[in-house]
Amino acid sequence: MTAFVYESERYVPESVQIFGVSVEPPAVGKKLLERVTRDCQEDRPHIPLDPYPLRLLTDPEAQLIRAVGAENEGHWAGLISAPITYVMDSNGKVRWTYISTSASDRPSPVGLAKAAVAVARGREPATEYPGKTSRVLGN
Repeated sequence: MTAFVYESERYVPESVQIFGVSVEPPAVGKKLLERVTRDCQEDRPHIPLDPYPLRLLTDPEAQLIRAVGAENEGHWAGLISAPITYVMDSNGKVRWTYISTSASDRPSPVGLAKAAVAVARGREPATEYPGKTSRVLGN
């Protein structure tokens, strides 16, 4: 999450909002937000944190996670959110998705920023991604 905040300058000028969703309770999300904020203030004090460039949504009942088809109920820890990344346009339509194979398989902050900026500008995001094929979802 810290890396996405570090790259926020790539997408904030485009009025792109990045959201993270977790089944963790709000107290855990708050601790994560505090840690990321501290890391940014120490490592990259030039990054504006108001408004915060990434929003973390806690969804302990997994209502949103289920609604977007990202639930993983077979995990050893119980219900978790599958590691999926979506880029949606201003109408709420999914325009790009990155389906991960594990929690450690995520799009790079730069790759996500490029996809988000392309969508914000009304262009198609790149479908090629190093080591992986992402999907651009059509109209």
